[in-house]
Amino acid sequence: MRARGAVVLTLLGVMLLSALYPLRQYASQDSHVNQLVTQERQLAAKIADLKKQQNLLQSDDEIERIAREDLGMVHPGEVAFAIAGSQSAATPKTGRRTGEEEPAVTHASWYERWWNAVTDAVTGMR
Repeated sequence: MRARGAVVLTLLGVMLLSALYPLRQYASQDSHVNQLVTQERQLAAKIADLKKQQNLLQSDDEIERIAREDLGMVHPGEVAFAIAGSQSAATPKTGRRTGEEEPAVTHASWYERWWNAVTDAVTGMR
């Protein structure tokens, strides 16, 4: 009787252990599905914002605003002028985002430039 009980317990143990792998896979897939649903919601919100922006950019008022502010265009008969002391007239448009600074121009000697090139090449090999 003891041998039969040991066999039954062994079979139950094997069945229990074989059931753990599909349960782990199910939990993993469930969390992955939740991540994908969250990503889908974020992308749907982004698509909605882009559609609003697309509709706005197709309106005549927005096209005129962009032409006047960004391109400096005017209607025939109008005169365009810039105030000399204004911030927008003093800073040229570089296409960079606000908050980014221009890189500082340094006038290094030839050996400093050479040494920087050598160190850049060596660190690039690693």
